[in-house]
Amino acid sequence: PSYNVASIRNSAHVIEGVSRTRNALINGDSKNYDWDTGYTCHQLGSGAIVVQLSQPFMIDSMRLLLWDTDKRSYSYYVEVSVDQQNWSMVADKRKEFCRSWQVLRFERRPVVFIRIVGVYNSANEVFHCVHFECPAQVSDESSTLDDGSDDSGEDVPDDPNIEEEMAVVAVGGNELVVEESVQQVMDIWAEGDANDEN
Repeated sequence: PSYNVASIRNSAHVIEGVSRTRNALINGDSKNYDWDTGYTCHQLGSGAIVVQLSQPFMIDSMRLLLWDTDKRSYSYYVEVSVDQQNWSMVADKRKEFCRSWQVLRFERRPVVFIRIVGVYNSANEVFHCVHFECPAQVSDESSTLDDGSDDSGEDVPDDPNIEEEMAVVAVGGNELVVEESVQQVMDIWAEGDANDEN
């Protein structure tokens, strides 16, 4: 398809990830985000951000917006699957320092599930993604990949209150509103992962 199939309007869902608003990642809004809202995240080393499309689609590109209101950089990789059992890596940015908009192109293949896994954040231990779409809604001529420079001209300090907000957790397609902070949710998931390994 030429239109964005990873959108609420096209019945896609965020089935894994932490956000104050379920499906914020695919609501089409790539402009309104800040320290508190407008992004989906996961703890580095635990979990991922997973989007489920409404049906299998032949996909050869995607675009995502990494949280970019300061000078931080991220490293990550993206895998796709049709059954959540067999995954294929379509983008490997684990050894790169990435910022802002990311346009990913790969061999055309059937896709139902997209798993975005952050492995590094230069500012803290959480991977943040603001917007996701597939296929990428830009042409090769008009895509502008961020070169790592920041033209905002100012450093934004870390907000110590960000972890005190309530979180909405999407797991298995179900929404769970919890009163714990995002960090507490990440800690609970990490404990669960440790228990699963034992």
